[in-house]
Amino acid sequence: MIKLRSLNSRLLIAFSVLTTIVCLFFIQLSVLLVEQTKENTLHQMLVAEGVRLEQAYAKSGKIDFQDDATIKVFQSEASLKSLIPSELNSLALYSGALIHADSYLILKHQLTPSLPIWLVLDTQALGGVTTVTDYMMLFLYSIAAGVMMLTLLSSWYLAKLLSLPIRNLTFGVMEKPSSPNITLYGHERSDEIGTLSRAFDDAFSELDKALKREQNFTRDVSHELRTPITLIKNTLSLYKTKPMGKDQTDILQQASTELEQTVEVLLALARQENLMFERFPILPIVEKSILAIYNSFPQLVFDVNIDIEDKFEVVGNPYLINLLCQNLINNGFYHGAGGKMTISSLGGSIVFENSITHDEERPTYQGLGHGQYLVTRIAEEMNWHIEVEQKSALYRVSISHLNGNS
Repeated sequence: MIKLRSLNSRLLIAFSVLTTIVCLFFIQLSVLLVEQTKENTLHQMLVAEGVRLEQAYAKSGKIDFQDDATIKVFQSEASLKSLIPSELNSLALYSGALIHADSYLILKHQLTPSLPIWLVLDTQALGGVTTVTDYMMLFLYSIAAGVMMLTLLSSWYLAKLLSLPIRNLTFGVMEKPSSPNITLYGHERSDEIGTLSRAFDDAFSELDKALKREQNFTRDVSHELRTPITLIKNTLSLYKTKPMGKDQTDILQQASTELEQTVEVLLALARQENLMFERFPILPIVEKSILAIYNSFPQLVFDVNIDIEDKFEVVGNPYLINLLCQNLINNGFYHGAGGKMTISSLGGSIVFENSITHDEERPTYQGLGHGQYLVTRIAEEMNWHIEVEQKSALYRVSISHLNGNS
């Protein structure tokens, strides 16, 4: 059963109709050619007979009548009345032209300027010519029937052959979600099929990246938001019936700030536009993050030593790097509890170091490595290498492969 909605069927119908029309056109042209050839042959017979009579008349002065000849000779219009249709009132205007009258062909010929004759050929008497014409017509129609059958078969083959790349590409597109590593059909072709295949491949790559970002976002939310939310819930549960002190208020303030920063980082990692990288100096971003700490907590001592050259550049996304520096510096401020940090450039790396000493003025200290997961996720997103080193009195984070120069 032919499905007219399929490309294969439409190509088959299109090729069949087109070739059938072409065949019918050439058949009709061939028929006209046969008929015209027949008429030209008979016309030449009349012309040749006229020339013969003219030459005979020039020699003997008489018209050479041949009663048994196929071509009859008449000397007046009156003798042709029985052969001439009623609408032909006169033959004078048809001098030199072949006239069709029923089964007769009539040609006017001038033996002398003043002596016209009419040559009449009865086509029914020419059985041989008619038989040859009939055979030619039969041959043409037989050839036409064979050509049309061959056309249908070749159209079916061509339609199947031309639609095969589309079917192969469709099969690959259907299998791609379950087998991401397969290469779509036609990927190396230089025609429209190749362009379509590469477009599908690019679309699948973008969808795969979007899906991975969604999966990472879900995992990151589950991993990072539970701690501050649990901290807020527990603090509120413990102090439902009595007012909270300054320490508990600071815990809630820090947890809400951390929650806000975490959401900001997660949304940044999930956005496609934050995957666009460029080269720029990192020192202004580090200084901005430190000034934000000083503005928020002017009463606390936080000594930061910056040893980064002005021309030290990195390749990455400015917004993600800003969040990375904010998290590292905030972690050193909130959770280092030492009140000191050193940020330096060493070769092609940036090193963040802070001392570890307990400070009673920072009761919200939650342990070393807090927030390390988000920092690692940001570095991985920009293809940076991060290394964390913890000692008894020191916590160091080294970031390398920045594609920058020192």
